[in-house]
Amino acid sequence: MNNLLNYWKLFNQLLDDGVSVNLVQLLAFWYSHQEVSVLWINTKSNPFTVNNGTKQGGVLSPYLFTRYIRHLLYSLSNCGIGCNIGGLAVNIIA
Repeated sequence: MNNLLNYWKLFNQLLDDGVSVNLVQLLAFWYSHQEVSVLWINTKSNPFTVNNGTKQGGVLSPYLFTRYIRHLLYSLSNCGIGCNIGGLAVNIIA
């Protein structure tokens, strides 16, 4: 399974939702200039670039991920396929 989050699609969705251009530009800069290292026991790897995904443990990560999959969740919940309880579609819980 490929777990890629397309930053630029996310940033365009944020702009479409009326999020400030300055904030989206700041996020775009942060996410397009990410470098990380891995620390294992007492050894630290060389830094490498990360080009996808939200930042693990980042305060904004749950919000940004939810914004990214919002249209998918809406489509799934309104497709009419799945379990119905009392006329309410319960085909996805997110």
